[in-house]
Amino acid sequence: MIGALDGTVAVDVSGHVAGPYAGSLLGDLGCDVIKVELPGSGDPARGRDGYSPVFRVLNRNKKSVTLNLREAEARDILLRIVESADVLIESFRPDTRKSLGFGYEELRQRNPRLVHCSVTAFGQSGPYASRPGFESIGQAVSGMLSLLTDPSDPKMGGLSITAHVTGVFAAYGILAALAARERTGAGQFVDASLLQASMGFIESHFAEFLNGGKAVTPKNFQRGRLFCLPAGDGRPLLVHLATHRRSWEALVRVIERPELLDDPRFATFEDRVAHHDDLMAVLREAFGSATRAAWLERLGQEDLSHAPIYAAEEVFEDPQVRHLGLPREIHHPERGATRLIGSSVNLSDTPARFVRPAPLAGEDTDEVLQGLGYDPEAIRRLRERGVI
Repeated sequence: MIGALDGTVAVDVSGHVAGPYAGSLLGDLGCDVIKVELPGSGDPARGRDGYSPVFRVLNRNKKSVTLNLREAEARDILLRIVESADVLIESFRPDTRKSLGFGYEELRQRNPRLVHCSVTAFGQSGPYASRPGFESIGQAVSGMLSLLTDPSDPKMGGLSITAHVTGVFAAYGILAALAARERTGAGQFVDASLLQASMGFIESHFAEFLNGGKAVTPKNFQRGRLFCLPAGDGRPLLVHLATHRRSWEALVRVIERPELLDDPRFATFEDRVAHHDDLMAVLREAFGSATRAAWLERLGQEDLSHAPIYAAEEVFEDPQVRHLGLPREIHHPERGATRLIGSSVNLSDTPARFVRPAPLAGEDTDEVLQGLGYDPEAIRRLRERGVI
């Protein structure tokens, strides 16, 4: 079965999460992805044992070549690889990329069809262009973190949102550039940053503020609509209440509190928004009287939008998740099985595939260099000199 990007070659010189995630998305679709890493340590995401779970899921369907880009000879090798590639993904700061000789204009002269994707924290220009940045920085500057924490007692959660979203947008830009190349014959530069991708991802949360309304905060987000509640057995669930009265009447039936229909605090949606805290107190008391399973059944009978709030270990026991065949496994001959979610989109004719486990650092160096014309003795000398 062919992949949507079969015959396409991408070179991934990025590190950490965003760039590698973009590369893995292309690899799932059949792209031949060559990951370039430092000799010895490899990508920092590899962790202490060189093969961390995070690295494995972010670098599936890739080959690994080690190149010490501080060495001119290694940079020449990378340029030779890029000359015949379709895509380059890198996460250098703009000034670093230029000093290494991998500026877009220089690479375009060597390969006019190249789609060059640069993943940075803040973009290619402006006062922050040379600053480093990670997940936490992207969440903070974009405004995303203010939606996830109480500003009077701010805390950073452990969820990687910004980096993964940037990876998705980077892959989206790359695919658009490849499609445009079919018409024009020329590649182009794709600029993906943690800041701009994160702001785009939460654009709807800026909508009210940008158009004369109030900014969204954790305290007013979906006020009167969303209710996160612990059940009597301590297991949490979520009820998403629609704005129309039929939904409110159904919830009243579920909790068997008909007198609430005559309570002026909750008569309309606007009233429920204004008295959200009072309503939460009523619902917390009601939902504390039975188990989560019992409430989920009652809510389902009334066709109210609801869901259990799962812990990680519960997700994969859910019948819908099981029906989708998640998680999946991919095997490395030395490191064994990796369980992963895999592609988040299903294509009917060119489905995503998981044919290669994440590589060991430099696992494919010899193969790639031999494809460039290096013989085994030349490769041995490069390795002795610390080039690869």
